[in-house]
Amino acid sequence: MITRKFIEKVHYAFDELNYHETKRLDFDNFNNAAFNTLIHCKDLSDAINAIDMFQFCLAKWDKIEKIFNKKISLFNEYSYEGNSLISVVSEAEAAGTYYITNGINRKIKEIFVASCSFDDDSIFMLSFNKGKCTVFNDGDYYIKYSKSSSVKMKLFNKNNDCMCNIVLSEELGIFLENNMTPYELVVYEDLVGIYDRKYINSLAPDDIIDTDKLLADIEWDILKKNSDLGVAKLNTYAPDQDLEMFLLFATSTFLLFQKYMHERKAAMAYLVTRR
Repeated sequence: MITRKFIEKVHYAFDELNYHETKRLDFDNFNNAAFNTLIHCKDLSDAINAIDMFQFCLAKWDKIEKIFNKKISLFNEYSYEGNSLISVVSEAEAAGTYYITNGINRKIKEIFVASCSFDDDSIFMLSFNKGKCTVFNDGDYYIKYSKSSSVKMKLFNKNNDCMCNIVLSEELGIFLENNMTPYELVVYEDLVGIYDRKYINSLAPDDIIDTDKLLADIEWDILKKNSDLGVAKLNTYAPDQDLEMFLLFATSTFLLFQKYMHERKAAMAYLVTRR
């Protein structure tokens, strides 16, 4: 049954995703509008809300089609007013921001990178082949899960040399182990900062790290409690950063956190069955 409350909820989601259709529903146009909203999201919380609304529409698309076929006049009783929940920024302000998420379609194992900073497609899927995850087809690096630990991923160069272990800590931050990269990760309360390793090594134990030296930072979270869907946000600040490696750092945080949540849910389910 299509209720007025459901119609209102769909209209609100369309408005927040900047899909302002009043006549003919078109899934491709909806996708484009939603993706364009995502790559212009100001904060991680905005991206989470955008993907949450996108997932709602995706799950209810057949029902939404019935609104446009049978109840379009009722749908159009509501007016589009623009974003109120999701904050978006201009193209210039969004430059240098990248979102990594598995919330683009119904296949949670497919992970996408989205940004207005790419020259071609603003969104594309990461490649997983024989356990290797790559960002670019002709890239210099790849990551894969460690065989010895569920909280580690390994970063390799194209010569298959291991550059570091990327480790999820007990506090759910990440750090680099056996680090041969030019970078160092510093865990803050809400994010992980990426710095030049030479700069970090130059500091005395009591020195305060100058955040103006940040090359990039990473934030991440799941959509809802116990959700299999999540988002990582990579903010880059340096003009000549190693984008590919930074994206793989961000992807590793996303994958490790996702694996942690999956194992936690499995352990909780096992405990329930044992009672």
